[in-house]
Amino acid sequence: MNNYILFLRNETIDFSSYSPEESQKIMSDFDKWNTEMIKEGLLIASGSLQGGEGRTFRAGNIVTDGPYSEAKEVVTGFLMIQANDLDHASEIASKSPFLPRGGSVEVRPIPQMEFEDAALAIITAHANARKANNG
Repeated sequence: MNNYILFLRNETIDFSSYSPEESQKIMSDFDKWNTEMIKEGLLIASGSLQGGEGRTFRAGNIVTDGPYSEAKEVVTGFLMIQANDLDHASEIASKSPFLPRGGSVEVRPIPQMEFEDAALAIITAHANARKANNG
């Protein structure tokens, strides 16, 4: 298995326009998607990113508030997954509840890193615990 990161990008979604019932449906759809990946042992980690909080560092010791600058596609979340190959990771991404609502999902491979072998036991234990809690 290879590791991939999926970036969830908000291009046109205005979450403030959703009713409480629609918002609950979105959360339910994401829970189902995540649970499916957990049961298959594919989800390593996931998270949402806080609005415009963060900082961007640039050459010349320039620091600006916000994680982006004039971006129309704001990264709102991420998932780290395991997949057989890029096609498999793309298949997983294509099931994102973000897509029918106007968002996009970028799929990027994460090359093997030196620390990965040392961390593999921790990642595997974490994935197994999530699977057991949702299985």
